[in-house]
Amino acid sequence: MAVSSSNNVFLTQLRCLCLFTVFWQSQTQQVIEIPNQGKIKGVELSKVRIQKIIAYYGIPYAQPPVGNLRFVPPRTDPLPSWSDLRNEADYQPACLQVKEDYKESELPFLQLLTDIQLPGNTSEDCLYLNVFVPNASPPAQGFATIIWIHPGNFTTGMPSIWNPHTLVYRQRVIVVTFSWRLNVMGFFTTMDGEAAGNYGLMDQQAAMQWVKKNIQLFGGDPNNISLMGYGTGAISIGIHMVNSESQTLFNKAILMSGSLFQPSAIRYPDEDKSIIDRLVKEFACDRKPTSSLIKCLRRAEPNVLVQYSSNFNWRPVIDKDLTNDSMPFLSEPPMNFFVRGEFAKVPILTGYTNMEQGLEFLDLVNTTSFTQNAMQQLLGDLVSVDLPNINSSESTCYNYDHVVDTVMFFYAPSTTSFDADSFRTIAANFLVEKTYASSTILLASYLSEEQKTFVYRFDVKPSSKMANKYLPAWVKVPHLFDLTYVWGLPYWKPDQQEWDPWDKRIADTIMTFWTNFAKSSDPTPSTVYHTKWEPYTKEKPGLLIVDNNIVMSNPQSVNYKAFEFWNDYYPKVLSIAMECCGQSDSNVFELFSFLLHLIIGIQLVFLF
Repeated sequence: MAVSSSNNVFLTQLRCLCLFTVFWQSQTQQVIEIPNQGKIKGVELSKVRIQKIIAYYGIPYAQPPVGNLRFVPPRTDPLPSWSDLRNEADYQPACLQVKEDYKESELPFLQLLTDIQLPGNTSEDCLYLNVFVPNASPPAQGFATIIWIHPGNFTTGMPSIWNPHTLVYRQRVIVVTFSWRLNVMGFFTTMDGEAAGNYGLMDQQAAMQWVKKNIQLFGGDPNNISLMGYGTGAISIGIHMVNSESQTLFNKAILMSGSLFQPSAIRYPDEDKSIIDRLVKEFACDRKPTSSLIKCLRRAEPNVLVQYSSNFNWRPVIDKDLTNDSMPFLSEPPMNFFVRGEFAKVPILTGYTNMEQGLEFLDLVNTTSFTQNAMQQLLGDLVSVDLPNINSSESTCYNYDHVVDTVMFFYAPSTTSFDADSFRTIAANFLVEKTYASSTILLASYLSEEQKTFVYRFDVKPSSKMANKYLPAWVKVPHLFDLTYVWGLPYWKPDQQEWDPWDKRIADTIMTFWTNFAKSSDPTPSTVYHTKWEPYTKEKPGLLIVDNNIVMSNPQSVNYKAFEFWNDYYPKVLSIAMECCGQSDSNVFELFSFLLHLIIGIQLVFLF
């Protein structure tokens, strides 16, 4: 049917009006009014004209933790507010930290992320978050949202080094990053009600509360929030799973290369006695009453305080009975909650790399004597951390030798000498299975009883020269290097020729898996890149092996007996070895008999 010229003019005007309306809505959506806080304007980020996302930088989620708010839980009532249009174009300073707390083993990867001199711009006033949103209309239910809890040994880390552009643009999810108090500022305790500790965890919870309450304003779905954490970020997520307030703030979780079941994940308040004594002396404070101590430390210059306490092993603390005005954040060892079934029953994606500590122990495994004795000395040094004060005069009766003999039986081959590769492989397998793999599998065993649980092992090392130029050839995938693909690093820089096409393909695959899980609780709702990721169950304990060929595990590709050894046998050996002090000869004989039967049992496990 013919269309009149007047109708043509009308249709043209209508199209222009529609285009103007879409453009106007796109622009006005960059300004968002946050209830009880104020209006904030987003910043358009793009690499090329069509690859755009919207960034909302520097939103305060709690009052600045300065002055009398140092060493107290984050104050969120009221939240900071402003009257003018907030229009931040960059990140706010990260929380206080010092260069000395960055591990040497972390630097090869961190140098891929940023050109800034670590730790960069920091401040005590640091409780800010950033929201990165796709420049597209959200689906009917809203965008899936990922809250990133950064790694850093509870002493370092910052949002500004994690570029969310690739994840947000390519995968159409919202990503939230934020700073939280670290080191002494986040985890100091006076061992009583004056300072309970765990302020860094409370900051994380406050940020999660803010996201749950406000993410719908940005086009997000408040009922589809995923926590994603790496290393200490993953440990933090595990603790949020057993905290009753945190449990209601997220719907699924991605825990990478960290588990709250790791031996060093938490500490007890009395471990702080030595650092308290040092701070009292350094800052000329009164030790008692502790109210006076806290007032003194609040007057201390923040950078000096952080610098002086930088070599302490800061981490979450069991804080039961440390405060009278609030509930404890972590009242008892995390394992107790899981045994009782008192944890967030949400879908989980979790895993580890095949050589987590490869860069941490370079000197340790680069021995010139690749012999049975050298292997025994190495493994002995590594298990000695499980026997407190093993060299003290009060602890000479610990059956240290028998613990080492048990470990040697499981790990050392019958040969009396090794070449460098076999020596390093045994040491690397020991380290990753003891610290990361067994604790990850233990967590998966509990979670898979309640919800879909997906477990992986990352075996693929970047092929691009720029990514692995600092890695010795024998080191496979060390801690952090799997994040190359999770965050899509091969797409970060304008000159993408520095990255091999193969690395980009792996990045596309991993980003799709991870964000599929964030969207639907299943990394492969349909086959992705010829792969179907099967859930982990006790009956069928499958791991996705991320290698050049991404496949599910089989008995040949994963040493399941190592998980059983560390999660079942080894705790029994350790318990008996540490109970023998002051025992009679008959008790010691019973110990020897137990160890003998235990070793025979392990041998039978191998045979069958």
